[in-house]
Amino acid sequence: EGLAVLEAADGAEAVQIGLQQRPGLALLDVQMPRLGGIEAAITLRELRPELRIALSSAQPAAHRRQALELQLPLFDKLEIERSMRWLAVQARQLRETPRPGTFSLRCAGCGYGVARPTPPERCPMCQAENTWLRTAERRLGRAPA
Repeated sequence: EGLAVLEAADGAEAVQIGLQQRPGLALLDVQMPRLGGIEAAITLRELRPELRIALSSAQPAAHRRQALELQLPLFDKLEIERSMRWLAVQARQLRETPRPGTFSLRCAGCGYGVARPTPPERCPMCQAENTWLRTAERRLGRAPA
């Protein structure tokens, strides 16, 4: 899926990496030293609400209730396939979702839509030039463009 892996030695470092490197996804081990994965997830969610976070544990039954309350996916460390599928789906959705600062643009000629900071010179569908209309919707909120 073309994902880059950023590794943290503990939960505090995971929070630091989350703020400095700004990844789109985080899979946190519940049993990390200094700051556990659940605490790191809560902190990251407060500071970066757009970050997609999941938890991993060798004892998922012990943390299931808290993960449900926090609405965080929880994976058993032994079920690597499930966590990898979640990461792949989330990565695909991130690639398809416009980043903050990109605008939804629609061709006035044919209605084709793109999401980028600047419009392309020509519409890839109808080849019309300079027909782009900006919509008022942004990824993070609904501020006018």
